[in-house]
Amino acid sequence: MIMTTLIAILLPLTLGFFVIALVLKEEPETGLLERLALAYPLGLCFVTMQMFLLGLLRIPLTVVTTTLPIAIEILALLFWAKRSGVRIALKPSSGLLREITSSTHHWLYRTALAVLMIWAGVKIGSVFLETGLRPIFAWDAWANWSAGAKAFYYSQSLLLDAPAADFFGRGVVSRITAYPLHNTLTQVWLALWAGSFDEVLVKFSSPFYLLTAALYLYAVIARETSRIMAAGMLVIFLGSPLLSYHAIELYSDLPLGVFILFAIGSFLRVLRGKNEYLLLTGLFSAGALFTKDEALFFAIPLLFACILHIGRMPALAGTRKKLLLQLLIPLSLAIPWFLFKLTHKLTLGAEIISFSFTFQPDVILSILTSFAQLDNFNVMVVFFGIFLITAGKPKRELVLILIPIACLAAFFVLVYSCTSFYYETFMLGTVLNRNVLVFYPVLCLLSALLIKRILSATETGNPVHSNRNRKGG
Repeated sequence: MIMTTLIAILLPLTLGFFVIALVLKEEPETGLLERLALAYPLGLCFVTMQMFLLGLLRIPLTVVTTTLPIAIEILALLFWAKRSGVRIALKPSSGLLREITSSTHHWLYRTALAVLMIWAGVKIGSVFLETGLRPIFAWDAWANWSAGAKAFYYSQSLLLDAPAADFFGRGVVSRITAYPLHNTLTQVWLALWAGSFDEVLVKFSSPFYLLTAALYLYAVIARETSRIMAAGMLVIFLGSPLLSYHAIELYSDLPLGVFILFAIGSFLRVLRGKNEYLLLTGLFSAGALFTKDEALFFAIPLLFACILHIGRMPALAGTRKKLLLQLLIPLSLAIPWFLFKLTHKLTLGAEIISFSFTFQPDVILSILTSFAQLDNFNVMVVFFGIFLITAGKPKRELVLILIPIACLAAFFVLVYSCTSFYYETFMLGTVLNRNVLVFYPVLCLLSALLIKRILSATETGNPVHSNRNRKGG
């Protein structure tokens, strides 16, 4: 069962890796580590979206029916890559090992780098170990995501032969029907390969999401700044207890946070002239939309920011239509899910939430108080604000990146303060931490970039608020 579960992990990874190789065929800066990190969530997104379409067509969800399209796509992509002369096999970089063993760096630097990387490796290893020690534990994870997955597995369907209000096995437990199916279908995929719905093995997508986020953060921050800063930020990122808990359980907040991180990271490369990343920006945004409903309030502002960038760059004038298609076509992968919800009158989010449309300022005060306590990863939110102010006038690229992040944060605050559900039952503490988790990975990335800017200004002796920095960013 463990070997077949490993195959279930490797197939989406392979599919995603070939897609990344073809998209970035003329982009040599993205190394093997970064490509592997991007590949797994991307490939898994393709798997679950296709499983959803199979379920709509009433095709039984079996190992053969779900794997056959994936196998065909992998072979087709491999053939395409070979015919196009795309280099798929990249050599892993030995830069980290060289930097740790090189005598050109002080021994304290080398020791610190080695200790930080060992700590990060042990931390990730402990998450994988604990994932395998017990079955699904959290009620929300089981009720909203896993119970439906078990029903899908044993019925080999999406349980659509019922009234719309009871779709997706709502009668099994109090599952919220309108929740997207990426998490649930991921568990079905793992269970199909395991041969049974093992409540330990179906959890193993979660630690892999943590691993991909960690690899991506390290690779990007090391490229943008230095390996020691990348290792330090990696340790900070992995230091959150709630992050570890979500990586062990089967909530959808961590996967959403990873999709947001990769969408923003891809958009950052677009802003720096790597237009091939527009396709990845759209793909990861589509993945976010199929993971949690609130991603809609991230994807739409991100689309607006992309259009703003394409429209305001004179150098892109002749290719604007092509670039927009590169973004919109992959983003359209989420359309079948939303069309299904629209045609069957499914709600957006939980049905139990009721809007009172009365502003409650004490909710805002509770949020600010929670951040002021600096517990869990809230310290990163506070320090990101400090870094943002200290770094001076933000660059245009940072302003565009902050548009979707700020819009999603504003949406959460609006929901908290204008719905009687959060106000009356006072679930704010639990919900706030879960929602902030989706920002946590991308805040770690942006904080590292801001620290680099602050340090660069300090080393050159130029204040970050100087005119020179205002012009050049």
